[in-house]
Amino acid sequence: MSTKLIRRALLAALTLGIGGTSMLASDEAEARGRRFEQWTYESDRPLKGYEGFLYPGYYCSYRRFPVRVCSYDTQGREVCKIKSWRLEQSCS
Repeated sequence: MSTKLIRRALLAALTLGIGGTSMLASDEAEARGRRFEQWTYESDRPLKGYEGFLYPGYYCSYRRFPVRVCSYDTQGREVCKIKSWRLEQSCS
């Protein structure tokens, strides 16, 4: 898949997720006027999420984390390899 297609799909999923969750029943955070939502995606390579204001007063940010698999070599040293990447997208 091309990176443009992945980015568009991620942005579309984010937009649909925010639109869909806004129709759900209100919770304590919404009662105070602030909402916090978080999504997690896993991929075989690092992805970029959406960073910025989705609409006035609603800011989105993302963080990327490598998922490592570690083992020991013959000298007893720990050797780690990145197996996949986890993207955490949060909006409030």
